[in-house]
Amino acid sequence: MFDITSGVGVNLLTVHRFFQILVLAVLAGAATWLLIYLHKKARYERRRLELALVGNKLGVWNWSFKKGFAINDRRYAEMLGYGTDGAAGLFRLASDHVHPEDRPRMRADLDRYLADASEHVETEFRLRDASGNWRWVLARGVTVSRDRRGRPTLVIGITVDITEQKRVQQRLWELSYTDPVTGLHNRAYFDEKLKELDREDALPLSVIMGDLNFLKYTNDAYGHYTGDSLLVSAANIIRDSCRSTDIVTRWGGDEFAILLPNTTQSEALLICRRIRAACAKAGLRPVELSVSLGVATRDSMNQPLEEVVKSAEDWMYRHKVQERRGTQKRWAGLAKRSANLK
Repeated sequence: MFDITSGVGVNLLTVHRFFQILVLAVLAGAATWLLIYLHKKARYERRRLELALVGNKLGVWNWSFKKGFAINDRRYAEMLGYGTDGAAGLFRLASDHVHPEDRPRMRADLDRYLADASEHVETEFRLRDASGNWRWVLARGVTVSRDRRGRPTLVIGITVDITEQKRVQQRLWELSYTDPVTGLHNRAYFDEKLKELDREDALPLSVIMGDLNFLKYTNDAYGHYTGDSLLVSAANIIRDSCRSTDIVTRWGGDEFAILLPNTTQSEALLICRRIRAACAKAGLRPVELSVSLGVATRDSMNQPLEEVVKSAEDWMYRHKVQERRGTQKRWAGLAKRSANLK
């Protein structure tokens, strides 16, 4: 006898299995499509990373607790001008490729990174390239693994060539601290150096203040071009009369300021005599080159630096009055000429 219910049960089971197979097929297809998509995307991202590394002069490195610092990327060699097969494993943190002046700071950055258990490390230093020139680089690394004590056992990082950025920074620094007329450092630079020299090992610290005579009348009587020439001549004489350790600046307008670390007052006065003698020897026309000078010396840390600078400035103005009396005819002649031109 035929049982209709058993036939229905078989059909339902078949349909259920069909839908199971269909769902599995769809999932398998989706998974395959996802794997293909991820593979293509990974290949695309890897290619884009490679282009970025080449375009940005960037190399890859790793640091292992057991093996030390190693270069595993040919771009690191290319970044420094070496052949693609000549620099793998060549550059070591303690090698001569790192500038001697940068090694202590770089080591301090690494020690601080290891001590603080930070996830990132960053340091700037100079590396010698294949031509023997020093190139500034920025190294950044991240911790990949640690031991049981939390110490990094593997760090992976990148090194970027920042030489051009450093050149731009240096140029901007020079522009911000350089007087455009005389080429000397400016008042801002003087103020920075004054702060740096506020220490005992700079004593005795002498300050020379100088004021260029006749500049205003020269500008009025002969024009600013002649006045600028007078300023430049004075700046050159003052710089040439000082030592390499002295800091010569244009204070502003017609005034100059000189910082002389480890210099007694008698030594500073000797430099003033050299400046006056060189000015007298220059014999410039139409205006005689003359600089009024004042000196003050800090012998103790108890003396405020501001008072030392003010004392040198006061002495400068006293000498200016005396020198003006001694060259009264020239002052009067320039004043008269400038008045007639107005």
